[in-house]
Amino acid sequence: MTPIITSRSHPHVVAARKLASKKHRAKQGRFGAEGLQILGMALDGMETPFMRERIHPIELFYCDDLLVSKAARRLKARFLERNVPATPVSASVLDSISDRVRSQGLYALFSRESFMSAPPTANVSEETQLHVSIDRPQYPGNVGTLIRTADAVGAACVLLIEPSADPTDPKAIRASMGSIFSVPILMLPSASALAKYGRERRLQWVGANPRASASLWASSALEGTIGLLLGNEGEGLQPELEDLVHERIHIPQRGCAESLNVSIAGGILMYEWLRVNSGSPE
Repeated sequence: MTPIITSRSHPHVVAARKLASKKHRAKQGRFGAEGLQILGMALDGMETPFMRERIHPIELFYCDDLLVSKAARRLKARFLERNVPATPVSASVLDSISDRVRSQGLYALFSRESFMSAPPTANVSEETQLHVSIDRPQYPGNVGTLIRTADAVGAACVLLIEPSADPTDPKAIRASMGSIFSVPILMLPSASALAKYGRERRLQWVGANPRASASLWASSALEGTIGLLLGNEGEGLQPELEDLVHERIHIPQRGCAESLNVSIAGGILMYEWLRVNSGSPE
């Protein structure tokens, strides 16, 4: 039986704790995730054809004293059934790794290389697809929220144009509530890489611009398979991406706010796409 790690200075523990840093996630080639819903979605995602090649658990830290619910114990069993190496640790050790106020007893490490690779297939099988692109997003919370919304509307993929906040950042994972394990995420190095992605799929790119003449409520721009371009929080779309836009629409505003948060604007646009392309209201 594997001995319980009780020291916070144990090399395994120190390495796991360093994963809070983007530099160390890149250096170690892995990232950590926790939370019963999030880990449950990771395991569920491993059973889908469009995510199974991306999600690879490397190690599971667990503390039996903190597994107080049946759901937590079932999750632990599911990891063990997949032969994921499991390391027992004390409650204080797990709390030192955890990003939560109090750990729920499980903390899993996943391969970052496989997770950040190109999606093997689309997230949905329907002909009509939504490809969501975010230009150089700065804040992990916005990235996670947009991924969660993209998952909710059944988007085919989320594309992040670098330099970008890391979708495997703990704040992004928490904001996504596990949706990072449900919708493929692809990092693109440049606007030209996005242009190539769009050409290969014959995408029509739609961008939101407050100066556009057409309102999203009165435009047909969101009909069918499209690529949705969302801009950087402070600068909007870079000029190279503006050149890709086939149609521009604006989100009506009546108050004094200068603009909407990108995650709010993205959510409105994604749900309008879903409404426009739904055969009947649900």
